[in-house]
Amino acid sequence: MQARIYPLFLLLFLVIFHSKGQISSISLDVVQQKLNGGNPLPSEESFYIQGAIPEGIELVKVRIYPSNKSESKGYDYQWKTPFGYQDLSYQLLVSDPLRSSDEYHLTFSFYQKAGEQQMQEVRALIFKNIQTYLSTVTTIRKGKIKFLDSQEMILSRLNQLVEEGAYYFELPNGKAFGGFSDLVKNKLEQGKKLKLKNAKLNLPDLKEEENARASYALEYLNALESTLQTEVDQYLSPHMLVQVDELEFKNYPSEKKPNSLTLNAGYGAIMLTEGLPDREFVSSPYAGLSFPLGNRAFNRFMNNLTLSTGVFISGNLENSQNERITGPIFNRPIYAGLGYNVFRFFRINAGASFLTTNQMDGTKNRSIHPYIGISADFRIWLGLGNK
Repeated sequence: MQARIYPLFLLLFLVIFHSKGQISSISLDVVQQKLNGGNPLPSEESFYIQGAIPEGIELVKVRIYPSNKSESKGYDYQWKTPFGYQDLSYQLLVSDPLRSSDEYHLTFSFYQKAGEQQMQEVRALIFKNIQTYLSTVTTIRKGKIKFLDSQEMILSRLNQLVEEGAYYFELPNGKAFGGFSDLVKNKLEQGKKLKLKNAKLNLPDLKEEENARASYALEYLNALESTLQTEVDQYLSPHMLVQVDELEFKNYPSEKKPNSLTLNAGYGAIMLTEGLPDREFVSSPYAGLSFPLGNRAFNRFMNNLTLSTGVFISGNLENSQNERITGPIFNRPIYAGLGYNVFRFFRINAGASFLTTNQMDGTKNRSIHPYIGISADFRIWLGLGNK
């Protein structure tokens, strides 16, 4: 009989372990513009988003953030077509769990390889914007080149012009523009040190031979623009992808998880010292409730840490002087303390116990003593619905 029971328990363990290891999937229907069939998004767990894509799509990006927060608080996920991939479908993992019963904003972006003409147009647009900006912040006076903005502001604005101009373009690896290099920083620093002395404003009708210093300044500005253009061209590679479609879902709900109550049952020992010649221990089974200090989906350590409270069950506790030990509830000692989960099921507890010692002279001594114990948790789901 036992030989049949052991394989049964092993099979049950494997089924439970396998079910906990599975990651759920939801689908996006771009034709009907439905996500997960109109049902709420999975919460407090990772999940896959999958769907069909037309031929030529090489990158799918998803941005998710809470509807009541800014877009910068969100997370980005992406799927890139593997080399030699032929199927017209994608699947990406949302690894950061969503909170239960909340609303989210989701943006789906689809990319295909950019055409040569598109790349030429975006390069020309970005470089024209860079030239226009430099012309507004650069002047020549008192023998020096003057920048009306600080070097940090100039670099920030130049980076912004590239990001805004290439807003609908992505590298195949999904990386954003990393900013201009130290070579550009050095070029800007070099402009501060140029000595032009008697150079006048660089007027359109000023001839180079009439002012060699102005010509030198123009040469510097051309070199700066050339360096910027080279780095822009390096970023806008021939393999660039361009966004061809976008789909948004606003205030989309996540599923509501049912509340749970965690029962705590175990065995513990209370350390007694007051009124006794030596330190001693009394032990008893105990039972109570545990309240996790965090959600396991978002903070595993705080979820493993709990506040536990309950009552020692035994009714015949006595110290070495044969004094009966009771407590304030059902004549049983009560406890309150912290617990930490080990092996997901067992918990080590430590804290304070509140008890009453019925002394030999008939008086009752109420006192607080430390306790330690080990217990098991049993979670009871309140209400209907999936766990």
